[in-house]
Amino acid sequence: MKVTTLHKEDFETQCKILFSKIHNKPDVVVGILNGGGFVLEEYKKTASPNIELATVKLQRDSTKGIKRKSLLQKFLKASPNTLLDGLRLMEKRRNLNRKQKEIQSDLDIKIKLKPEVVNTILILDDALDSGATIKSVMQSLQKQFLNSEIETAVISWTNSKSIIAPDYYLFKNTLVRFPWSLDYKTKSHG
Repeated sequence: MKVTTLHKEDFETQCKILFSKIHNKPDVVVGILNGGGFVLEEYKKTASPNIELATVKLQRDSTKGIKRKSLLQKFLKASPNTLLDGLRLMEKRRNLNRKQKEIQSDLDIKIKLKPEVVNTILILDDALDSGATIKSVMQSLQKQFLNSEIETAVISWTNSKSIIAPDYYLFKNTLVRFPWSLDYKTKSHG
């Protein structure tokens, strides 16, 4: 598996490419915070005004409670990219060996449109790892919108053995370092 960095401009370009792959025009687009919120912000730039946009927050255990200005972040910013890539790969292997995250199907996703007018829902996230997060959001939406088609789009599908596969993705078996990642460094830092 490899690690790649998307700087802000690269991220914006990759989002446009991802959105161009989407066949159905959604009535509702849901971004999974935090990373999917950034993808949703890019989607907003070209979305028609009659599309409803929503967010839902689910967070991996490994990202809970980490402060942006922490000592860890300062260490990561000062570290060479080869070390950062190795740390990402180690974390990925460790997470794969852990027990599968439990699916939550009781999420509170506020959508104003009536179920009978929603044909297609698009779920956006930055990455799909185990698939548990996206599966949780899908199941919650399926309860609300029984007759709607639900599609998923992510920048990176990191694990081809995930419990679900995304409908649309750009990178497969690749860990992506995004501009909001704790170990992200601007281009000038090498």
